[in-house]
Amino acid sequence: MRNIFTAFLLISLLFLQTLEAQRSPKRATPRGAQGATSTSKSAGKFTALSQQHIEKAINLLGIKLGQTLAEARETVEKNGGEIIWLGSRDPNFTESIRNLQRASKIDYFEYAAHSTKNLNKKYVSHTPYSREDVVIKLTVYPKSAGNLKDPNNLIIYKAEISLGFQPSRNEVIYDKVNYVDYTYEDFHAVMEKNNYKLYQNQGAYLSYNKNGAKSLDIGNLKVSGGTWKRDNIRTAPSNKLTSMSAFFPKYAHSLLQTKENGVDQVVTYKPLSEMIDKHEGVGAFQTYLKYGNSVVLTLVQIKSEKDPNIFLLNNIGLSYQDANLMADAYNGFYNALYKE
Repeated sequence: MRNIFTAFLLISLLFLQTLEAQRSPKRATPRGAQGATSTSKSAGKFTALSQQHIEKAINLLGIKLGQTLAEARETVEKNGGEIIWLGSRDPNFTESIRNLQRASKIDYFEYAAHSTKNLNKKYVSHTPYSREDVVIKLTVYPKSAGNLKDPNNLIIYKAEISLGFQPSRNEVIYDKVNYVDYTYEDFHAVMEKNNYKLYQNQGAYLSYNKNGAKSLDIGNLKVSGGTWKRDNIRTAPSNKLTSMSAFFPKYAHSLLQTKENGVDQVVTYKPLSEMIDKHEGVGAFQTYLKYGNSVVLTLVQIKSEKDPNIFLLNNIGLSYQDANLMADAYNGFYNALYKE
């Protein structure tokens, strides 16, 4: 068990280093905008993200963590969108419990919510259908054993979004498209407008909480992230939670399974809270509960062509999670896949 949590710490460290590199003051190579062409000469179809698009994305198209997939699907379809399963192109495909125990199909519990419908029904993707399409990747856990694709038996415990704000390099070069004058300061204002408060900023990540107690002042948001003020905190529970949630459902079996002489033995269940407290100290899990209901934000900036002192927002990723739901997911996978 100690080896498993050592792996958690190593992966969290690598995750932090990756995000720190993304927030470097050096100019990043512009990435292709979502929905834009990737050919050698673009078709010039780039359009800047609208305020409505951004707000729909950060508010998850009306989806709430803790909802059943059926409830989320009703909300999305009512507004002209759809939710597709990422586990297979064939919606009738099922995987054996044994294969799921071996973690052979992590995407078996992943879905993509789209704000628009795709006319090509054979196409399965968590990427946008078009520049106008808002897409959110959803990860679910089963409430109980039985039909692991029944939308009423699946609970959403994590959501992820990626937004591209700038045109691709091809569009800039060949179509003479200008970079969009959109900064992190602009995005931060939208978050605050929608009642998200910035309550942690520690080096490589930013954490928001809806209706939180504070909105952290981190200085001039138009300049390089390397110059932003830091929240003077020692722990980063919301960011650790993002790393930990990546292990569900893929590594749930490894966390619970014991072996003797290379042979699988009976699964010994221990609550996630007990495991965390044993490794990180008594009360550690309560810290996750306090800060876990959060949105962890990562971003990449580029220097403005007009003013090198201003950094434009190139792309941004948001991960929504809740510590209570992490524990529920842990229990759900155990009850559905491993409980005798």
